[in-house]
Amino acid sequence: MKIALVEDDNCEADVLTKYLNRYGQDKQVKLEITRYGSAEEFLKAYKNAYFSIVFMDIDLPGIRGLDAARALRRQDDCVTIIFVTKMAQYAQKGYEVNALDFIVKPVNYADFSLKLKKAINVARAKEVKSVLVPVNSGFCRISTDKLVYVEVMGHKVTYRLVDEAIEARGTLSEAEKKLEGCGFLRCNSCYLVNSKYVNKVKGNEVDVGGYILKISHPKRRAFVEALMDIFTGGGRF
Repeated sequence: MKIALVEDDNCEADVLTKYLNRYGQDKQVKLEITRYGSAEEFLKAYKNAYFSIVFMDIDLPGIRGLDAARALRRQDDCVTIIFVTKMAQYAQKGYEVNALDFIVKPVNYADFSLKLKKAINVARAKEVKSVLVPVNSGFCRISTDKLVYVEVMGHKVTYRLVDEAIEARGTLSEAEKKLEGCGFLRCNSCYLVNSKYVNKVKGNEVDVGGYILKISHPKRRAFVEALMDIFTGGGRF
């Protein structure tokens, strides 16, 4: 996962880089970190770069952090933004640019790791990739962006897309492994749902793209908590 760190203070940048590396080692997550000393440098580079998460200092020289975030949103409305600031009241304006969260300096690792975990979950849920699934005549390529849920009935696995259903060979565990890191969650032993299409959860049922699926009692708590980890972003300070 590629992460941009926009911070003009070398000491602050070193702390955040240290925390990112520590988190990557602790959680066995590969993080590629690129640091920029100014918003101008970052915005210029972003035209030819891609990042999943951007840590943006608000108090930057030249173009300020909020203005840089506004400019960034004109290029990319999906990238996950976390503001870093000495004064939390300024970060409250983050809702204007759909920022995920903010971190107050001096940054402590406990708070940082929680915010980073949330950011990674949100960023992964936005990712789109293709998976190959075995069908009777060979293989079929499926885009996760169009996949609503996966269902297993006996030895038959059905990939329910927005416009069609594809029957394949295999198990739900195999499908879960293929879709790891793309925001898919188990609501019971028969279904693997795309969090992107979850409209609501009511009791022991979940509305996924208009389909009402059952949530098993043993899995309900973990399922709801995983959804909240993904959906706590989008400017909800």
